Amino acid sequence: MLLRFSFNNLQDKAAYLPVISWAFYDFANTIFAMNILSLYFVLWATEDHSSTQLTFSLFLSGSMLASAVTAPFYGSISDIVGKRILLLATGVAVCALATSLIGVLGGVTVGLILFAIANYSYQSSNIFYDALLPTVSNSNNRGKTSGFGVALGYIGTITGILMVSPFVEEWGRQAAFIPTAFLFLLFSLPCLVFVKEQQITSSISIDIFRKAYINVYQVVRQAKMHKPAFQFIIARFFYLDAINTLIVFMAVFVSQVLKYSNQQIEMLLIVSTTCAIFGALIYGRISDRIGPKKTLLIILSQWFLVFSSATFTTNPFHFWFIGSIAGISLGALWAADRALLLRISPPDQIGTYFGFYQFAGRFSAVIGPILWGITTDAFLDLGSVRFRIATAVLLVPLIIGLALLVRTSDQPTSIHLATE
Repeated sequence: MLLRFSFNNLQDKAAYLPVISWAFYDFANTIFAMNILSLYFVLWATEDHSSTQLTFSLFLSGSMLASAVTAPFYGSISDIVGKRILLLATGVAVCALATSLIGVLGGVTVGLILFAIANYSYQSSNIFYDALLPTVSNSNNRGKTSGFGVALGYIGTITGILMVSPFVEEWGRQAAFIPTAFLFLLFSLPCLVFVKEQQITSSISIDIFRKAYINVYQVVRQAKMHKPAFQFIIARFFYLDAINTLIVFMAVFVSQVLKYSNQQIEMLLIVSTTCAIFGALIYGRISDRIGPKKTLLIILSQWFLVFSSATFTTNPFHFWFIGSIAGISLGALWAADRALLLRISPPDQIGTYFGFYQFAGRFSAVIGPILWGITTDAFLDLGSVRFRIATAVLLVPLIIGLALLVRTSDQPTSIHLATE
């Protein structure tokens, strides 16, 4: 059913095996994102080991900042030498190793350092993965292909939670890390083995870093030539500043504000993730039909409702509806926004532009958690109300991103039209 829905009219370029194999990395990486970034690690650090919200936020933001700074250069390197599969494999291996060692080596401080390393590797790997999308799709089915990857990713999230939660129930949150690392590594293998990228004759050497720097510099200098792409990247910075922060602290919010138990939190995440599957599939098709920009505007309007409702709701039951809308909107977001970037950026610099795309997302994740941490610490005397205030504050960057996206042209560049 899922394959028929997504691949009914795919052309030869997006053959089944490469597409499914590519999408399995989404399956793998959302296991890490949910179990480590959204669920178990933040609670392991802040509740099991009494680390403050601000301390966790600083380690998270530090790893995000490092990945943001290096993202355009990694993307440029992948444009110059190709070998995105090799670069992706390296990031996967480092992330899995660091994750498996959390709680095994040292205490909470070492755990935070390992978390930062794992998150840096995870975020950096996404550059190479996203840049492989043109390899397995074309301009007519990019939204559906991207949406299928996102949908399969959230199926992986549910699978990951169901497979890891028995370990947590038996031995505590620390027991989540090794199984999560193993699942991330295992389900990344199809993408690493079966996706075949176009070969480039350049080899990886020290000189590549100089060439990558020059290429990034030239892209920035020529930003006016591709104004829509850079304007979209700036808009993405603002709306992800809000969305990423809420994702990271959702478990803390419902635990502290609505007094959800661990089991309720897990069930909420499963419900939200199920909704994300349908959001990715449906909005991926909508993106191909009405265009990714219009689709994104609809999605961000839904996020506005999520933030507003979360700020004011007092009934724990209501958050099941809020979480469902958030899930739909999150799956839809990832399906549409990378399709928009591919539409408006030059095809011979896909890696570099995805580097800036990741730069915007990761740098926004530096600001958002710090803003959350400062807000919750500043209103510490207000108890759980401080989390509502922090959620309301995040509406500001969301609205700014929405306004910038409205002003962004989604017409393909002449270079794009000539090559597709």
